[in-house]
Amino acid sequence: MADMAVNNNVNAYATTATKPATENTAANTTAKTEAADSKNDKNSAEGVVYEKSDEKVAKGNKLYNRDAIVGKLKADQEARIASMQSLVESLLGKQRNLFDIAGLSDKELGSMNLAKTFRGAAAMASPEDIANAKQSISEDGYWGVNQTSDRLVSMAIALSGGDTAKADEMMAAIEKGYEKATKAWGEKLPQICQDTMDATRQKMDDWKKGVTTAEDYNKYLHG
Repeated sequence: MADMAVNNNVNAYATTATKPATENTAANTTAKTEAADSKNDKNSAEGVVYEKSDEKVAKGNKLYNRDAIVGKLKADQEARIASMQSLVESLLGKQRNLFDIAGLSDKELGSMNLAKTFRGAAAMASPEDIANAKQSISEDGYWGVNQTSDRLVSMAIALSGGDTAKADEMMAAIEKGYEKATKAWGEKLPQICQDTMDATRQKMDDWKKGVTTAEDYNKYLHG
């Protein structure tokens, strides 16, 4: 548009001597209009640059800082994994202790070497403790395979935010917690703990595939 203005001005000048005054005035008016349009176009372009500058400044704010967001998401993920590992280790540790207590006999209770033979709560168990432990780890007991695995899966789902895409991540955390519980025990965990893990794996897989929902595992969460 600027080139057009230049050409118009040149043509107007070249024909000034031969064209009437009214035509010269029209040519000058056209030239001025073209120049004004060119100036407006320039201002418009500068406005676009200004907006981009503002956008750049906004992105410098922490709200738009990609590294900060990624860092927070990573920290949240690590916290979820650590929580799940700790929960598995704690629940299986409790289940293992009850298994030990349930396995005590009257003869073992009367032994002076009981504290050396059994570790933790089992070393101070009473006949009533044994009876309660047996009931707790039974098939329908609170610390049995079914209820314990339900609680593990329920917490895994809660920590994942109900996102089945995170099922593998949470299952990996459960496996890590199981490894830690085994290491803390110092040997292979009792069969009840192994069965609980097998049940947990199956239930997590069912949830991941949409066979079950979070509601299927919430009934034992709070006891």
